[in-house]
Amino acid sequence: IYECSYMCKCSKDCPNRAIQRGSNLKLTIFRTTRKGWGVCTEQPIRRGQYICRYTGELLTFQESDTRNTSDMTYLFDLDKEVPIGEQPEYTIDARRYGNVSRFFNHSCDPNLTAFAAYVTHLNPMMTELAFFANCDIMPGKELTFDY
Repeated sequence: IYECSYMCKCSKDCPNRAIQRGSNLKLTIFRTTRKGWGVCTEQPIRRGQYICRYTGELLTFQESDTRNTSDMTYLFDLDKEVPIGEQPEYTIDARRYGNVSRFFNHSCDPNLTAFAAYVTHLNPMMTELAFFANCDIMPGKELTFDY
């Protein structure tokens, strides 16, 4: 995803600034029966709607290898633009801090998709990760993606 930015002449109301405008969705973190914590929506979400970014501590790939490997569930490699077989330069670690997205669980039939996003720069090794709904989602439904 390439969003308009300070490099464009469009206004802040440009529809191609969804990630920059953020989200005001009402999401709830809850305890699941089998997967630990999860996130559900309190309101309907339409297909294609922006949900949130994956946030946390930005680490080099080498730094991420030195972290506690017994709890890698919060590490997200920025490898969307990395050729197969090569290591990414950066990883986001949401274990210590992050936002609600660190509690999105895996599903083989997910309702979210993570996209590499260029928002403030065009460095292919340091994209942002943005979640969008890949179907309509009803209130009370858990938000999941395939990782």
